[in-house]
Amino acid sequence: MKDYLLVIDQGTTSSRVVLYNKKFRIFDIVHKEFNQHFPNEGWVEHDALEIWNDVKNLIKRILKKNKLLSKNIISIGITNQRETTVIWNKKTGVPIYNAIVWQDRRTGIYCSNLRKKGLQKKIQKITGLELDPYFSATKIKWIFDNVTIAKNNLKNDNLLFGTIDTWLLWNLTEGNSHLTDITNASRTMIFDPKKEEWSNEMLKIFGISKKILPKVVENSFDFGSTKLFGKPITIGGMAGDQQSATIGQACFNKGQSKSTYGTGCFLLMNIGNKFKMSKNRLLTTVAFKINGKKMFCYEGSIFVAGSAIQWLRDNLNFFSSSSETDKLYEKANKNESVYFVPALTGLGAPYWNSNARGTFFGITRNTSKEDIIKATIDSLSYQTYELIECMEKDSKTKINEIKVDGGMVKNNNFILSLSNITQIKIIRPKNIETTSLGAAYLAGLQSGIIKNTKEINKFWEKDKILKSKIPKNKAIANINKWKSTIRAVNKFY
Repeated sequence: MKDYLLVIDQGTTSSRVVLYNKKFRIFDIVHKEFNQHFPNEGWVEHDALEIWNDVKNLIKRILKKNKLLSKNIISIGITNQRETTVIWNKKTGVPIYNAIVWQDRRTGIYCSNLRKKGLQKKIQKITGLELDPYFSATKIKWIFDNVTIAKNNLKNDNLLFGTIDTWLLWNLTEGNSHLTDITNASRTMIFDPKKEEWSNEMLKIFGISKKILPKVVENSFDFGSTKLFGKPITIGGMAGDQQSATIGQACFNKGQSKSTYGTGCFLLMNIGNKFKMSKNRLLTTVAFKINGKKMFCYEGSIFVAGSAIQWLRDNLNFFSSSSETDKLYEKANKNESVYFVPALTGLGAPYWNSNARGTFFGITRNTSKEDIIKATIDSLSYQTYELIECMEKDSKTKINEIKVDGGMVKNNNFILSLSNITQIKIIRPKNIETTSLGAAYLAGLQSGIIKNTKEINKFWEKDKILKSKIPKNKAIANINKWKSTIRAVNKFY
């Protein structure tokens, strides 16, 4: 009996494989953290082969653990860290360089040079994106400019490019499918989301050959099948992690918003079926394309969220488990006024400052580790407030509530901080693993166990609603202090 949907949720610090039953409830999860490589300041790399082997082994593990065979799996969904760039030799299946991660800032000077040439507006007009090292285009350019083997193999038509979704799909199908979905394509800075094609203008600017690029398709699609785990299993759904979470949160209507707090933080607002450029330095990107219907969204990207908590744990040894931060937050001294700008890999929206670095303000002799933990957690709320402010200006729509998800929202003090600072209703769903849930829905749509997005709405369930417990004037005073600190950081760097 085909009873389960299997989802590959490939993130920035770990890979997960999740089993969902036909009612879209989690049956089991297995996961594994993998190595982070920091060759130089501001550089972040992953070993793409390590990621693939981890994913393959996790699938084997979850099937064996639950005594399942490939014939028990209805379909596979894939969701992934976006923008992270892999270029590999299609004959050997071996990457020619480490995967350059979305957080990587090595192409900052190159982006500045393009900005000086006045290309920023053209890039935003075609792609909806800011000119920034965040996206795949400059990472591809860097590999071809700096890795000797890339130049030789390109001449021989041996190279393929993909973000992590494409890399995993190519391996799962043993080289038969070189595809990406429209949401991942819209994050490369070489894709025109209005025309739904790779942009010749962008390819010319960045010196990228079209022949290395995957074909772009909808989110729910027959991506091919894998025979690596027994009989063929269809791969039926694919979306970048933030768009997948938007689907998992059932944000199918114009004006609905969700914010995910994982390694980074990403606030997305559904803006409908028309492409609209942001005037407040947000991104315009594809939210999804399902059954021929395409929706766009504004997105605000915060580069460091859960990774700041990971930094406090691993580098400063403030606690052994991230779950401890909930209680440690409560122990912070209410008389301390510490602010932290967590620009550990630069600043995202609305500042787009790749040179900025993490900075604490207001430290005294009395400052404790609990105060620093609180300042770190609150910094995510302040940054979210700024994204909301920009989004409301762009959309001319008041945001009254946000659905939240991701590992950090287990922390009740964090979501209370979020509500206190933003002064809006924060809604946490019962299933906070909405990234994998969105991919499960996409695979379910392709397999026919659900027919349309209206059916997905029926599965969404709320767990907790939080409303602000502090007066608006206090929130505004704190926000003004925050804005002073982040302005100082931008001025310094």
